[in-house]
Amino acid sequence: MLRLLIKNAVLIILLIVIVRTATAQTASDTTVLTLDDCIRIGLENNIALKTSMNNKLIAKSNKMQSMMNFLPDLNVGVNYDFTFGTFFDQTAFRQVSTTTNTSDPFLRSTATVFNGFSNHNNLKRRQSEFTAAEYGVESATLDVKANVLTAYLNVILDKENLKIADDRVNLLQAQLDREEKRESVGVGNMETVYNFRSQVANEKLNKVRLENQLKSDKLQLLQLLQVDVTRPYIIESVEITEDNPLTEIEPYGTVLEASLGFSPALKQAEASQRASIYSFRQAKAGRYPTINFFAQIGSRYSSNGARSPETGDVVEDASLADQLDWNLYEYMNFSMNIPIFTRFQTNNNIQVAKLNMLNAELFTKQTELDMINTVQAVYLDLIAAQSTYNAAFENLEALEQSFSFVAKRYDTGNTDFYTYLESLNNKNRGEIELINSRYSIVFRKKILDLYKGL
Repeated sequence: MLRLLIKNAVLIILLIVIVRTATAQTASDTTVLTLDDCIRIGLENNIALKTSMNNKLIAKSNKMQSMMNFLPDLNVGVNYDFTFGTFFDQTAFRQVSTTTNTSDPFLRSTATVFNGFSNHNNLKRRQSEFTAAEYGVESATLDVKANVLTAYLNVILDKENLKIADDRVNLLQAQLDREEKRESVGVGNMETVYNFRSQVANEKLNKVRLENQLKSDKLQLLQLLQVDVTRPYIIESVEITEDNPLTEIEPYGTVLEASLGFSPALKQAEASQRASIYSFRQAKAGRYPTINFFAQIGSRYSSNGARSPETGDVVEDASLADQLDWNLYEYMNFSMNIPIFTRFQTNNNIQVAKLNMLNAELFTKQTELDMINTVQAVYLDLIAAQSTYNAAFENLEALEQSFSFVAKRYDTGNTDFYTYLESLNNKNRGEIELINSRYSIVFRKKILDLYKGL
């Protein structure tokens, strides 16, 4: 019997240690995310932002290449040929019928003198594209911050609403327990017990709905951050220290003007529109003639020898160095190419570039309209939240006093269950409205500040 007791005690101790270790491990694996953490992680992981950064590097490379296009190229070439049979060897200046080794090394350069300002317009285009890419990174950064703020707000509101629902369940459960005890001693009645049981069950169901909504909004936030959603995370609530979150709001016109003046998305669209204008001018350059300059320095070598420039005699055993020196030449050339018929390729390029320019103009207008609509929506939400807060604050004070009075009357049996429940519902709705407006004021203000570049 003693051995059995010891064995059971050891098993219980081991079980306790295992449970505590697993609990501690789970707690250590849980990550607490603040608002700043979410914004930082969102910026680090966002694929669209990373793509914008890569596009900026591509645009920078294209800009550098457009600058290099003004410079002449420089090429070095060398060959070593084997010729069999009879042919006239131009290096040896005679007919030969033997296997011959020849080489024609050269150094050449080509430069564009005039091409209808195509290079000039291409440089302007690439500069505008690089500017657009820079604003693209800023725009993607702003989008990530605004989206994270909105998703974070949804989670915080869900958590606050869930607290109210939990308090509501606890309150009704306490009332149910009280009524069950009263009924058991013959003071209460089963109708009231059934009413409270039904209401408690309904509130628990509503609490489950709110928990599911919290899980859904939390999942959307974690997906936005692009983290491993299978790991445990705790979204830390934002503490609003101000007793009154109401702030003075600038006039809508001032907010809109500041937002449009800062908007990276609008500046990106405008820079892309300028790039399309230069692209159109570059396409029109295809109708102009082009003038090129060509220069080459080279020499020749043959295994059959070469003619000496001093004596005029062919030296059959002339060395490679002597032949390269004797046969050294310099050549320069200017050429002009005038397009007469290009199978309508130039016209097609101009037409496509013109339509792209018109589309870029429309895109700029659409971007400005989208920005106006976004600012209008956030500004209206902020105004509505401020207006609601004052009314909700006063309303909640009255509803709390009313509920306290009704609860006392219900406890003394001077009012019915439905009056009590209606008063509780009104108080909870007032709490939700106050909390929603309170957090909405803070977060909408943050989003407006982002759009204004603050």
